[in-house]
Amino acid sequence: MKSLNVAIPTPFREDESLNVDGFKAIVEYQKRNGIESLLVSGSTGEQHSMSIEERLQIIEYFDQQRFQDIELVFGASAIRTRDAVRLVKALETSVIDVILIGFPPYIRPTQEQAVAYIEELLSHTTKQVALYNNPGRTGFDLTPDSLHSLINRYPNIVGYKETGDLQRHLPLTYPDYFIMFAAGDVKLVDNFVTGGCKGLSSVAGNIYPQEIKHTVEQLLQHKQVDANPVEDLVSRVISGHAIINIKQHYNSLGINAGVCRAPLI
Repeated sequence: MKSLNVAIPTPFREDESLNVDGFKAIVEYQKRNGIESLLVSGSTGEQHSMSIEERLQIIEYFDQQRFQDIELVFGASAIRTRDAVRLVKALETSVIDVILIGFPPYIRPTQEQAVAYIEELLSHTTKQVALYNNPGRTGFDLTPDSLHSLINRYPNIVGYKETGDLQRHLPLTYPDYFIMFAAGDVKLVDNFVTGGCKGLSSVAGNIYPQEIKHTVEQLLQHKQVDANPVEDLVSRVISGHAIINIKQHYNSLGINAGVCRAPLI
C-alpha cells in the first residue's frame, strides 16, 4: 500500500444521480499530477449518501476501465454487516488493490461488536486492507488494544487511517509494513513529525496534488518542512465545506465532478 492517497469525489449529475463516467477525467487529472494512489468511495466520495447498489456500480465501472499505473483504494462501510459483506465480496474479485474498511456509522458498537464486524469482513477477502477509525463521524473509537489484536491475527491489515488521538499509538510497536495514515491534511506536518504517521489520505490533494505529494515525500525523508505554506493551502480547501470546494475546482477545470448531494449544497 502506498504512503499517499488522494480521496477523490464521486461525480453526480445535476439531479444527484450517479455519473460513473465522470471518474475517468478525475483519475487522469490526478495521474498527470503525479498521484499514484486514489481513494474511491470514502468520506470525500460521499460514501454514505450512496446505496450499496450504487457503490457496486462504481466497482463495476473501475473493473471495466482497468486504469493503469494507479493504486485504487475503495472505502467499504455500512451500518449492516451483510451490506458491507456485499461490498467486500465484490471488491475481492475486482481490480481494486486495497479495501479501506470503515466502522458502521451512528450505531456506536462496542469494541467486541466492532471487532466481530471487521473479522466477518476479513473472512471474505485476501486483499490488502486498511482500517478507518473516524470517531467524530461514527461515534465509535477503536482502541489501540483492539487494533493490535486485529493486526496480530490478520497480516493483510496493512494500514490504519486515524482521525482520533494519534498520540496514544506512539508507545506501541507496529509491524514494519504497517502504515499509520493521517486522515486528512490538517496539521499535516505535525502528524508526521510528532504524531508518528507514515502516510496520508489527502483531501487537499484534489486541488493541490503536486504540493501535497512534495510535502509528504519530504516528510518521509525526514527533511525539515515549513508547516505554514501547506497549512495555508489546506485552509483554502476546507474553508466552508471541502467537498463542495473540491467539486467546484474540478468543474472549473472542465472536469465534470458535478454537484454534491443535498444537504451539501
